[in-house]
Amino acid sequence: MSSCSSSISEKETVPAGTTPSPGSSAPPPSRTSYESSSSSQSSIPTVAPTPRSASSDTLVAYDAHKSFEPSTLRLVIAHAGAALTLFLATTDATIVSTALPTIASEFNANQAEYTWISVTYMLTQTAFQPLYGKLSDLIGRMVVLYASIFIFAAGSALCGAAQNITWLILARAVAGVGGGGIVSLVWTITSEIVDVRNQAKWSQALSLTWAASAVAGPLLGGVFSVYMNIPICAASSTILWLSLRQIYVGRTSDVSWRTFARTFDFIGLILFMAGSSCIVIGFNFAIQIGWTSASTLVLIVTGLVVLLLGAIYEVRTERDALFPPIAFKDRTIVITLAVTFLHNFAFNAGTFYLALYFQAVNGLSPLEAGLTMLPYSLGSSLASMPTAWLIGYWQQRRFDTSCQKYVICAGLALSSVGFGLMMLMTEHSPRSTQIGFPLIAGVGLGMLFHAPYQVFTRALRRQEVASGTSAFFLVRFTGATVGLAVAGAVYLGRLSETLPAGVDASSVIEAVDTLRSQSDWPEILHALSLAFKAIWAVCCPCLGVALLVGISMFTRKISFDDASAARGQEKTPRELPAPLETV
Repeated sequence: MSSCSSSISEKETVPAGTTPSPGSSAPPPSRTSYESSSSSQSSIPTVAPTPRSASSDTLVAYDAHKSFEPSTLRLVIAHAGAALTLFLATTDATIVSTALPTIASEFNANQAEYTWISVTYMLTQTAFQPLYGKLSDLIGRMVVLYASIFIFAAGSALCGAAQNITWLILARAVAGVGGGGIVSLVWTITSEIVDVRNQAKWSQALSLTWAASAVAGPLLGGVFSVYMNIPICAASSTILWLSLRQIYVGRTSDVSWRTFARTFDFIGLILFMAGSSCIVIGFNFAIQIGWTSASTLVLIVTGLVVLLLGAIYEVRTERDALFPPIAFKDRTIVITLAVTFLHNFAFNAGTFYLALYFQAVNGLSPLEAGLTMLPYSLGSSLASMPTAWLIGYWQQRRFDTSCQKYVICAGLALSSVGFGLMMLMTEHSPRSTQIGFPLIAGVGLGMLFHAPYQVFTRALRRQEVASGTSAFFLVRFTGATVGLAVAGAVYLGRLSETLPAGVDASSVIEAVDTLRSQSDWPEILHALSLAFKAIWAVCCPCLGVALLVGISMFTRKISFDDASAARGQEKTPRELPAPLETV
């Protein structure tokens, strides 16, 4: 397949106002053709891209459709609808954290079963990520987004009607299928309707929404009904439909369904999800039957081996790989994905079990625990705003990713310190300590919701953005899923070692209110405190490793030729200090 950034062998001018004829076999003019012909003062020759590859034709046709530029008001409305939709999908991952004791009591669920309520949602959310980018290229972005919203709403309705724990877990799996599509498509669509120079500014809404879900999830878990998702899904769909009319966000590929079936990397997807599932199930087995059991070890080792085989297959396959080909060759992309995995590993584990900490150790109700978590959650939410503003300000003056890298390293350093301080918390810690230390961790984590995605997408070619976005969130959700599974295993393992004899570790959360009246409650409380401390002890070094990995990004900056992007060519990364080409 020829590259859009290859040398142009042919130049031609296009009269002003010329539009491609529906029946014409000639390729439509590029965006620059319209822009150059609209100004009689322009002396720059109009360039038509080499139009012989499928990807090149697709990109040029896509640019022709984008001749309708949305107004600022429509962009605001579109981002409001996108943010509302994203809020539902991301909040659903943490909304059960404060409700787990109530759920466990109502359905008589043990530790392994109520952990699966969250793990199943994130596992299916992760599993379907690679499909969304490809399907949206094939049948259109909005079609896939609306279908995802419908599936998510259906899953929410099934959750509300659940009569037992198995029903609830399966319903959460259905909701996760829709939630994954929402996350992937919202980011893809909003990045395509905004000029590349303004993406940092406009993506603040989505970054803030992602972080705000940490605020709302635990808080709404105490008072929110899953049935409320249904009218909110309908409202967000209506807002998106009204705001995105006349804005082309449809199919961007001429590939047929037969070609899709022949070229999509189904084997890679199966290997990736089989490996991830084996690891998650292995950690869940560790909760039930111990770390040293044959079943646990076989599952975890098998998962790691399958993932390694999948990575080798991805590099060698001739099919359309799950990850853009450059993902395994560009060091910046590899580093960004590693940082994203470790960040979400720590964020999800920390958010989920901090809510349980406040309920189990302090004896708070779900709503009270959600309110107590506000400093941590608001810290992560509000920290994303000034960092996004800083990045936007920087990119108006320098067209490289150096600011994002400073933000990434600062956030990792701060969150590592925060989780390190949380290891000092005990059952007797004052409320100021229980609020202040998580706040530090939350601020650091919040700084990482925006910058890694920007660095990642800036290193991709335009035709790789949709599949690249799916790959990015595949890694993000995998980190969150594995983080929750590992945290659950660490928590129960430590709790089993320290509880008084005769107390079942798997049922402590379910029976915590009853246990408070027993004479050995101080020993049980101390065991709970040590179990939560073990989770913070896992999160802290994960973020520390991510910091060491992230520092290596400072050896390279990425700059992009926006003039080439405007001509419909690839955005090509290059090393500084080469000057930015201007038109």
